[in-house]
Amino acid sequence: MEYGSYIINSALRKVGSEMDHQNYPALYIAASEASKIAQDNVLLFYKLNSFLLILAAALSLIGVQNACLAIISALVFIASLLVYIYGRSQNFQGRWYKARALAESIKTATWRLVMSAEPFNSPERIQNLEDFSKLLDELLVENKGIGAQLAGNPAELPQITPKIIELLDKNYEEKREFYLEKRIKDQRSWYAMKSGQNYNSSKNYLIVLCVIYGIAIILVLVRIAIPTMTFVPVDVLAVVASSIIGWTQIKRFDELTSSYSLTAYEIGVIEGRFLNVKDSEHLSRFVKDAENAFSREHTQWAARRDS
Repeated sequence: MEYGSYIINSALRKVGSEMDHQNYPALYIAASEASKIAQDNVLLFYKLNSFLLILAAALSLIGVQNACLAIISALVFIASLLVYIYGRSQNFQGRWYKARALAESIKTATWRLVMSAEPFNSPERIQNLEDFSKLLDELLVENKGIGAQLAGNPAELPQITPKIIELLDKNYEEKREFYLEKRIKDQRSWYAMKSGQNYNSSKNYLIVLCVIYGIAIILVLVRIAIPTMTFVPVDVLAVVASSIIGWTQIKRFDELTSSYSLTAYEIGVIEGRFLNVKDSEHLSRFVKDAENAFSREHTQWAARRDS
């Protein structure tokens, strides 16, 4: 593929100092957006299914002596089943993982390119751009199964952005500083933040779950003490508790707390080795090792999700 004068001249455009979302190739933007949409659908359908189950359980309890409510409860149960079947048939979870894996592969390849790390360490910049374009083509072919989810406005955006050209033109010292601040430290901060968020979420949901269990236990004891009491929503609370447990399993708060925390520490170790980077060749090897670590974390995350 020939990149011509347009791409070279694009480097003259004013661009920001950050490696923002829009500065990555169009394929990355499309994959990232597809991943977010698929993830939102996974969570939406789970919430909808849980809501219908809780509603059906409540109607069933209320409609013990009411045939009309009992019928409505049965219909809501059927609706819940249909929602579940539709969500499974659309394979939103599979789309989520595949699109996220594609996006992360492109992101790490982009950083390798702009830092002139393997396999984009040819002295000829145009050769590196050619190789990067070929890699994008290969990734697109490998992920053609989610091609329909990659459609939309990002398809009109450039694969080689002005920011990529700008970074390619930077000297060694500028690249070294940029990679340290915008990749190493940024990733370390992100993983540490996400670890804390997942820890807090896990703790909060555990508290809510304990409260629900406590209320259910009290209601069971009340029903034993007062046999004539008719409205005791223990079954509804059981469905609510099951939904919360299912939600924590989908989100995997505890697992991600540990995984993100360990990755943050690993990046800290990588950052400590950055002091040994003294020239362009050392930087290229360092970026290769660092990006391998980032890719390994994501690959392990995806494998755990698939299992």
